[in-house]
Amino acid sequence: MLRNLFSLDTATARRVFGLDMMRAIAILIVVDAHATIALKEYYSGAFWHHLLPDGVELFFVLSGFLIGGILIRSYEKKQTFDRQLLLNFWTRRWFRTLPNYYLVLTGIILLSLLRAWANGLPNALPGAGTLARYYLFVQNFASYVPDFFPETWSLAIEEWSYITLPLVLWAMHRLLAGQWSRQRIVLAAILFVIIGTNLYRFVTALQVPVSEGELGYRGIVMTRLDAISYGVLAAYVKHYFPVAWQNDALRRRWLWLGLGLTVLAAFTSSIVILKFYSDMGLFPAYTFYKRTLYFPVIGLSMALLMPYMDGWRTATGGWAKFGIARAITHISLISYSMYLLNLTPIMMTFVDRIPTTSLAMGWVKVGLFWVLVLILSTLLYKFFEKPVTELRERLSAKEPTQLVGEQVDR
Repeated sequence: MLRNLFSLDTATARRVFGLDMMRAIAILIVVDAHATIALKEYYSGAFWHHLLPDGVELFFVLSGFLIGGILIRSYEKKQTFDRQLLLNFWTRRWFRTLPNYYLVLTGIILLSLLRAWANGLPNALPGAGTLARYYLFVQNFASYVPDFFPETWSLAIEEWSYITLPLVLWAMHRLLAGQWSRQRIVLAAILFVIIGTNLYRFVTALQVPVSEGELGYRGIVMTRLDAISYGVLAAYVKHYFPVAWQNDALRRRWLWLGLGLTVLAAFTSSIVILKFYSDMGLFPAYTFYKRTLYFPVIGLSMALLMPYMDGWRTATGGWAKFGIARAITHISLISYSMYLLNLTPIMMTFVDRIPTTSLAMGWVKVGLFWVLVLILSTLLYKFFEKPVTELRERLSAKEPTQLVGEQVDR
């Protein structure tokens, strides 16, 4: 009975294994970072943590690749970019992301109110205006996200990227369709978002004092509208240059170059070497780099991974024999639910309330955290996220696809 309860039929799902692996790696990195909260002062850090890529940035690039491919194929199939295509695109994206998000957000609010009522204390929620901003995805539109449900900064960036990039593409089609090819219009739209956002970051980075640091730039919608565009650029190359995309030798070169740049970017921006930057008088330059060039560097480096991972269609050998592939696909499927549940609903609301009296107790909390995340995310995906996502098939037009596995799009 329990096996049926938690089974997602991953063995029969037709998917691209390499893309599932990227999504699984991304969410495991994110959840691993949040798991260390349970150790409190007993966490002494791990050097290998500083070599890991940014899981959220990997999510951005992967989502951009998947939804970018959908946009390009829809545009080319219809040979126009009209209001119907735009609304159908948004309908399908929002059926995928909004119901799960609103369920968890509302649940957190109700639980906080219930806990305050049970204890006879005032609730710790922010004001009604701030809560309303979360429902409209403007909690971090022009300033850093409040402490309440802070992990949603990245989802807000994705949602606004899903709005802005198609709008730019629509506008460019309206203006240039009689003069440019669709291929040129697509590239122009992608570069407009990338270059425009980078120029905005550069200008604002010059105006904001170095003393204010760089973290806010990572989590503000206005400074990160290019976040998914590096993945969209990869989708552009795949669609319009298929021979190069499918060249095995090029794929391997791009993979190793992407891995090297990703690890280098992760390490050089890690807190483990901040002291060296400070000692050498480079901290202002480092802060400026993290506000500006770091984002296109990490985005492009991860985009270089896409051709190889996209070509890894099925798991073979030990991946399939020992059940590793099944586990990876399972984690990929529940990754969005894991993202929504792991930090505020599970870690901060439940696990972190258990006192960390020793290192051993801290590791018990870490284990409990992982168990709760995997179980609750599986249940949320199976009994809510998946049925609601399937509902969109009856309420929207199916988008053209070239790849099995692209049903994992956001």
